[in-house]
Amino acid sequence: MARVQNKFDARLAPGSDDKITNALSDFQTVSEKRAAYNAAVRAGGVYAVDENGTRIMLGRPGAEFNNVEFIAGVWRVQNKFDCKITIVRNREFVLIKKMPRQEQTKFDFYSAELVGNNCYGRYVCGVADYIVAKCGEYSAYGQTLEQARAFLGIKLYDEFQDLIYDEIQKHHSK
Repeated sequence: MARVQNKFDARLAPGSDDKITNALSDFQTVSEKRAAYNAAVRAGGVYAVDENGTRIMLGRPGAEFNNVEFIAGVWRVQNKFDCKITIVRNREFVLIKKMPRQEQTKFDFYSAELVGNNCYGRYVCGVADYIVAKCGEYSAYGQTLEQARAFLGIKLYDEFQDLIYDEIQKHHSK
């Protein structure tokens, strides 16, 4: 006797949190990913592979829709990435710790690690070889404290140069 397939499989239902979680995904849209994912789950016998080479049946715990991406022709389980990302000049960093430094600039300095991305998702590169300087909502990075300070100073100057020139004019007119 043929097995009757349930007309509604919760694993296949689109969710409001459906997303493409990796920029390297073969899919351009969530609907493309959903259609391919649903077809693979319905076909059965399709696995996603994690970074250790472990295979998990697509649709099973650990290989649900938002846990996997189709990259280079393979469904791949994406790593969990729970670190807070700080974006500085279009690069992603994880701030490691605030550096105990007081300066006239009143900038805060942090040791930071660059965030990388591969076919299994984001990862912290593992070496705190950057410094991020912050002043309010403004930030810059460098490989040295001096670079980070200089780049943030330039950014603040670019942002507030009209105010700076106005103040200079006020002092010269006195």
